[in-house]
Amino acid sequence: METYDVIIIGAGHNGLVCAGYLLKSGYSVLLLEKRSVVGGAATTEEAMPEEVPGFYFNLCAIDHEFIHLGPVVEELELTKFGLEYLYCDPTIFCPHPDGKYFLAHRSVEKTCAEIARYSQRDAQKYREYMDFWHRLIQAITPIFNAPPKSIIDILGNWGLLRLRKRSRLGRS
Repeated sequence: METYDVIIIGAGHNGLVCAGYLLKSGYSVLLLEKRSVVGGAATTEEAMPEEVPGFYFNLCAIDHEFIHLGPVVEELELTKFGLEYLYCDPTIFCPHPDGKYFLAHRSVEKTCAEIARYSQRDAQKYREYMDFWHRLIQAITPIFNAPPKSIIDILGNWGLLRLRKRSRLGRS
């Protein structure tokens, strides 16, 4: 009977990353997945092969953006093993019954221009929202990449005032 240092149940993207780091550290790992496809919410699959053969899409509609906030891709050399992120632009197409359409883009400016075709106010609000989201990401990235700690340790080491100032969350 084989023995392992660690058994991981679930080969979603978190299980795969955990297994990668454990293997890199010299542990023997058994990774179990009930499905025939690994990757969990970050997979691209041919979900309706009879109805739409050759059409692959992400069943869970996850952008998997947070992986780019940390060093996982580089540390585990994932591109060496075939990882490739494909970025579409435009990112969203919304047709309307009257023949008009809306396109969202990776560029905030291009998306705002599309929104402005329908509403200048909404375009401005979207710009403000994206600015807030960018500040929030900048504020949480150090916490996101830190080793797990209690919230008290995180706030004590990183500083609640610094977090609030960085993200402009709450009152100054």
